[in-house]
Amino acid sequence: RRPKVGSPSVASVAVAVGAGRGESQRLRASSLPSSSGQQQGSEQLPQRLSNANERVEEADTDLRIYRARKKARDGDREANRGRKRALYKQSEGLFRQVIRSRPRCGRAYVGLAKTLERQQQIELAVQVLEDGCAATKGENAHIWQVWACLEAKRGDAKRARQYFDAAIAADKTLISAYHSWAMLEQRQGNLAKARQLLVKALAAAEHVKKPKSHVYVALARLCERSDDPQAARAWYKLGVASGNFRDCGPALHSWASLEARTGNEKLSRELFQKALKGAKSRYAWLSLGTWEMRWGNLAKGREILGEASELFPADGAIAQAYADAWTKSAGKVEADMEVARDLFEKAVAIDDKRNNQRAYYAWALSEWLLGKDFDRSRELFQQGIWAGPATAQAAKLFSSWAHMEAVEDQNIELVRSLYTCAYKIKPRSTKILLNWAKDERSIGEEARGLELESLAQSITADFERRSKAAGAEIGGTTASNSALWPTKVAAEIADAKSLTALSIESNSVIVRTLTESLESITYSKELDEFVNTWNKYFDRQRRKSNARNQNIVIKTQN
Repeated sequence: RRPKVGSPSVASVAVAVGAGRGESQRLRASSLPSSSGQQQGSEQLPQRLSNANERVEEADTDLRIYRARKKARDGDREANRGRKRALYKQSEGLFRQVIRSRPRCGRAYVGLAKTLERQQQIELAVQVLEDGCAATKGENAHIWQVWACLEAKRGDAKRARQYFDAAIAADKTLISAYHSWAMLEQRQGNLAKARQLLVKALAAAEHVKKPKSHVYVALARLCERSDDPQAARAWYKLGVASGNFRDCGPALHSWASLEARTGNEKLSRELFQKALKGAKSRYAWLSLGTWEMRWGNLAKGREILGEASELFPADGAIAQAYADAWTKSAGKVEADMEVARDLFEKAVAIDDKRNNQRAYYAWALSEWLLGKDFDRSRELFQQGIWAGPATAQAAKLFSSWAHMEAVEDQNIELVRSLYTCAYKIKPRSTKILLNWAKDERSIGEEARGLELESLAQSITADFERRSKAAGAEIGGTTASNSALWPTKVAAEIADAKSLTALSIESNSVIVRTLTESLESITYSKELDEFVNTWNKYFDRQRRKSNARNQNIVIKTQN
């Protein structure tokens, strides 16, 4: 067929194609590197591949750590015990995968230790942190801080101070280390040292330009301990204004609690209502419901706690408070022990060791005072003790159980045995000694009551003497409340040349034990096995702790 008019001929198309090929070859040749460029590119290629692989591995690590943390948080919110443990195990597995692939990843060691702590595997968590310190050559401050917090929870304040000191040595700008150490000193009664640490935390926050709302809240609570509510309010206002709305929830909650204690019911309720919308609002729900009952609004308190228990079904403290609310009565609102029993059963079923003991404690007292079922109360006291045999709450359970036996049966041998167990856990508790003395006097043992009261007075005098000495170390801070005002602290931070200008010396805590021995005690056979078993358990745990301490000392010396 003849080509159409105006269409290109076959020859012209072939010429064009050939020209195009030649042009493309010339362009390709001009774009190719020279022989020297090829050699340089071949040398840079492995480096580029290595950097790419590192970025991929880092992204994979970040993703696994995120998933592991999310599993742990989901486990915290899960009410079912089986699903909770399954989520914790999945989180543990992800953290271990990260450690195997990146042995120097400090975040993985910290996350794994916290997950194991959630599962009450304290010794294994300590071992993980020790391995993390060895893998990072002691340069990761977060590992030291988590280890210090763990030792503080175990009651070893001296070792906790050493690890906090190591954390700050590794990173002088780690605000959380100063804050956690200050909380430890505040619990120990060393308010002057706690103030020093919080001032240094503020200096570190100013240095790195990080949020510091939680430091403001800690300083406000320190002002409350020093009987200075005006300064506390000033710090709380700074805490509310220092971050976004979700971050200021703890400041609003603590400020509301202060106003509630000082009688400002209207302002307190308004602050609680604002705190309900922030992060960690479960504490605000719990406090608002509790305060509504204290203000006489029992029905309103039950309603708030009931709603909170639906929002946070895995929170043992809210479940226990809601159950306890049904054991109260005020005006036309009556107590209902049947409803309370059902709620207490749900509260103790939550896999929360700390709040389980409190639920058992409240349930046992309710069965004694409201239900008049003394045998059931004894069973609940025992179950609560075995939920955490060496905790401070166990000492409270022993003490209340002893008081019940003194009031109902006046079985002085059993009473003394239970008070002895409580005092073994808390050898510096004046409250246990005074309650013991009161029960001794109620049955006519005046001499023993005086002996216990004198021991309590000596412990109180020693505590006051140490508090005064701690205050004198920084120029008598306790004598002047103005030292805790924000303007005073700000001036102190401005005067400091550097972070090291606020150095802190740590003193060992004086531990006082009961020196005189008690006479051998015998009591009824049905409780003999329980008390003996608990004493054996407590002594065995103490021997393990002493052996562990000796091993750590030997490793340090080597």
